[in-house]
Parts: sequence; C-alpha cells; structure tokens
Amino acid sequence: MNISENISFSTLCSLKIHEMAPFYCELNSEEELNEISEFLDREKIKHCVLGDGTNIVPTGKFNGLVIKNKLKGIKREGTKIEVASGENWHSFVDLSLSEELFGLENLALIPGTVGAGPIQNIGAYGSEISDFISEVRVYDFENKTIQTLNNKECGFGYRTSIFKNTDRYLVISVTFELLSEPNINHTYEALKKEIQNIGKTENDLKPRDVFNLVSKIRKKRLPDHILNPNVGSFFKNVNLTEQEILEVDLPIGTPIFKKQGSIKISSAYLIEKAGWKGKRKGNVGVSDLHSLVLVAYEDIKGKEILDFADEIMSDIYNKTKIKLEIEPNLI
Repeated sequence: MNISENISFSTLCSLKIHEMAPFYCELNSEEELNEISEFLDREKIKHCVLGDGTNIVPTGKFNGLVIKNKLKGIKREGTKIEVASGENWHSFVDLSLSEELFGLENLALIPGTVGAGPIQNIGAYGSEISDFISEVRVYDFENKTIQTLNNKECGFGYRTSIFKNTDRYLVISVTFELLSEPNINHTYEALKKEIQNIGKTENDLKPRDVFNLVSKIRKKRLPDHILNPNVGSFFKNVNLTEQEILEVDLPIGTPIFKKQGSIKISSAYLIEKAGWKGKRKGNVGVSDLHSLVLVAYEDIKGKEILDFADEIMSDIYNKTKIKLEIEPNLI
C-alpha cells in the first residue's frame, strides 16, 4: 500500500473543489484494509472513503487519509449478484439487464460507484436501491473486522443509512436480490411522458426501454459533471408530516406527493419559485437546467459553495419556513 501526501480534492471529486487531502491511498484488495487501519491508528488521524467522488463536498476541514476505493469484481448466483464496491454503478445496472436481471433500470446513469449506493440509499424515478439490496459487506474500523449486514441492519431511510455521516464502515461489496421477470415501474411523471413520446404502452414496455428513457431524461435535465462540475442534487426533497405541512408557507401550486404517511415536496420547485434557478454568484451558481444542482464555474474552495448554499437555504426558510437539507456528504 502506497501513501501519498498533499493531494488536491480537485482531482478526486466531481465538484473540482480545491482543498487539500493530507494523505491519500488506493484500496485495491480487502487484504489492504488492516494495513490501512494500522496506519490510521499509528498517525491518529481520521479517514474518508471515495469512489468516484460524485457525492462529496470538501470543506477544507479534513485532516486525514483519503481512501480511493478501487475494489472490483462481480459474482452471480441465480437472481443474487454480489458486486464489489468500486465498480461503476451505471455500468453495473447496464450489465444486470444484459444478464436478464431486472429492477434497477430506473436508477440508470446515477454517477458514482456501487459502494456509494447504500450509503446514500440512492433513488430516482420512483425507485430506491434499498428495495433490491440483500446484504452489504463492510469493514468495521472500530473492531477491525469484516461484517455482513442484512437489509434491515443497514437502517435505510430517505437518502440515508447507518453508513452515512460516519467513518466507522467501509463498504466492501453489495449483494442484490434482483428479479428474474420484469416488473416495470413507470409511475414517475417525467418517465410517463417519455413513454408516451416513443409511442409505447405499459404492456409492450421493456426494462431496457426504461433504462434508455431514464438515461435520456437525466442527460436532458442534469448538467454533465465533467463539463459543469457538480454533485447532482445538492439538496434533499422535503418530507413533512400532515401536522408539519400546516405550519409552513408553500407557494401556490406547489406539487405535493403523499407516500407512506409522509408528504413529499419538491425542493427544486421551491428553489425555482424563489428565483434561484440559473442564478450565479462569483464562481458558483444554480444550474439553469435543474434548480437542485449547484455548479462550480471555476476552481473553488469548499467555503464558497457552502456559503452560497446557506444563502439559498436561508431564503427558502424565510419565505416558506422550510429547512432544506444538504444531500451530499460534507468532509
């Protein structure tokens, strides 16, 4: 295992933020985990694990070891498939369909690695990764052991899990229980419109069609992080109880979605109605394609984008009494 020093996060994360990582290493095998743990204990420093760096915001306060996850490998047994955490997510979704394993097609083109999926409980277009996770193998830095956690033990919630906001666990692999027969999920409104545009009905729609349509929608609605540095959705959508929604001031016409006892409100709608879509301040701004996406126009420091996000959150709170939450991990 090789340890490098003073590496810029601008080469490690999709926001291209210019903050420094004191130490850096690449994880290529499980056998290196104990060696990494010993280094952390010896140096008495913290660590963070990166896949493709598409869901992190370096804040300038990190003083530890960045572990770049490069674990690879895919093993299938029937409808179960174990995937190493360093594999690319979109490529795996594509592969699963080629293997005639279904269920993940609505999650196409989400950037990042497989290991980042359960941490964030990624979701899109009416589907969540936790719906298909059977087990997650992790390295526990506290007791220096490898553990296998079942779905319930992962504590999945809306864009969260027990793996988020902690450096205790490193995801080694994720085992999915997929479907041998298609079960098309086309409930999301934007997806319905695209289905109509290609002249197909629910009955003749195939999972590969959904995969292609979701990819098309994402390319159209979200800026490419290679060309326009971003982390996708910077803010979570809002979930309120029936009591809480009586205490906020929503703009007239705000779309409301009820699901499992909670009420979901589009944060993108609130931000756009407040006039932030396409607005720029210095080297950061809100994308003119999607108001949940903050874009870095030049090399920036973490504080610049966080200050800009704070302005948006304060404005939304003053206008609606709703507190937006930041979705990516701050490190």
